[in-house]
Amino acid sequence: MAAGESPVRRPRVYRGELTSAVSALALLALMFLAKWYGVAGVPDPSAARPATSTAENAWNGLTVVRWVMLITILVALGSVVLHASQRSHGTRTDTSRVVVAVGSVTSVLLLYRVLIDLPQATSVTDQKLGAFLGLMAALGIALGGFESVGEQRTLARAVSLRPRRRNRVASGRRAR
Repeated sequence: MAAGESPVRRPRVYRGELTSAVSALALLALMFLAKWYGVAGVPDPSAARPATSTAENAWNGLTVVRWVMLITILVALGSVVLHASQRSHGTRTDTSRVVVAVGSVTSVLLLYRVLIDLPQATSVTDQKLGAFLGLMAALGIALGGFESVGEQRTLARAVSLRPRRRNRVASGRRAR
């Protein structure tokens, strides 16, 4: 550090942001690796073969909601990357409200698609464990963003209550 420079204060990544990021990574993994919906074939007594059962993940089962999920994952992870990259100048961009908004929209959409309106209404469909875990991960993104909003408010309140130092001139008089 050169003489006369003040130390750059590193912006901190809040616990809520980390919660959102971990939930986003979990949602990303669950989208592709876990089975969300299963289609159980109804057995036909006259058929020689038993009914077949299939299962699909969120990427294949949720054709529209998958894009909202992907945007939510990118926003949650991008928030942490943005705050980690702001270490050089010490300022902080508030992205927690955006994370809360997209996390809430994704949670509501998944709540509707997992519990109320299943993707294939014409066949016998049931939810698998991946659908419920994915819903929990989306809720984790929204709740992590909400927690980050609270952490930022607490920090702003602490900064505003901190006593301010008065500037002094070199001769010892107060500056006016």
